[in-house]
Amino acid sequence: MRLVAITLRFLLTVLVMPVATAVAAISAIAIHAVSPGSSAIQGVTNSWSRLWLAVTGTRLTVRGTVTDTGRPYIVISNHGSWLDIMANFLAVPLPLRFLSKKELFRVPLMGQAMRALGMVEIDRERAGSMHDAINDGVARVAARGESVMVYPEGTRTRTGEMRPFKKGAFRMAIDNQLPILPMTISGSYDAWPAGKLPRGGHLLVEVGEPIPTEGLGREDIADLAHRAEQVVRETRERLDREQVTARA
Repeated sequence: MRLVAITLRFLLTVLVMPVATAVAAISAIAIHAVSPGSSAIQGVTNSWSRLWLAVTGTRLTVRGTVTDTGRPYIVISNHGSWLDIMANFLAVPLPLRFLSKKELFRVPLMGQAMRALGMVEIDRERAGSMHDAINDGVARVAARGESVMVYPEGTRTRTGEMRPFKKGAFRMAIDNQLPILPMTISGSYDAWPAGKLPRGGHLLVEVGEPIPTEGLGREDIADLAHRAEQVVRETRERLDREQVTARA
């Protein structure tokens, strides 16, 4: 029966979600054309995220919240599967903007939608000037009162275990004097392991306390990265234990 359920979820995902994603993209482009920066765009991303979770048979529970929603953050999270994106959108009442490779902006419709959403374009070929380009993009997002979402592991885990955090997100936070908002997700790897079919399940997300960066310099990047990684690792271990106990 479980194999049948997994197969049905996969069929629903490949049949329904491309259409739903196209509709969401067109909606975002249309809203942006009429009213740039409208909060209605966030409604589009949230609806799209809820549909992804529903189609893949995934439940979401969120603990904690952001008390100061009037300022931008660098939001970080562990990265277990594609479902993290949807969980991150829904977990906090903040307009989240992702860092995205420039190649994605060339994809018809997707590229237009990403620009409408205000995503930050990253040109990996710029080498030494890439950090400046990223900071310019982050500064533009922050000036609009929006937050930047980053996965410090760099990519999805292939084993379920967290990867070491890279320093880029923390350089951005310090360079722009933005607080780090840690978010921890348990269950996303089990719900949709990399390279496999979506299995569904329960995502347990906890929003942590912001970590301030005021007064920090580039010499503090490594320490900030270590502190944030410890927060997410310890929270992930605790949430994973709770998930195992709940299933027992």
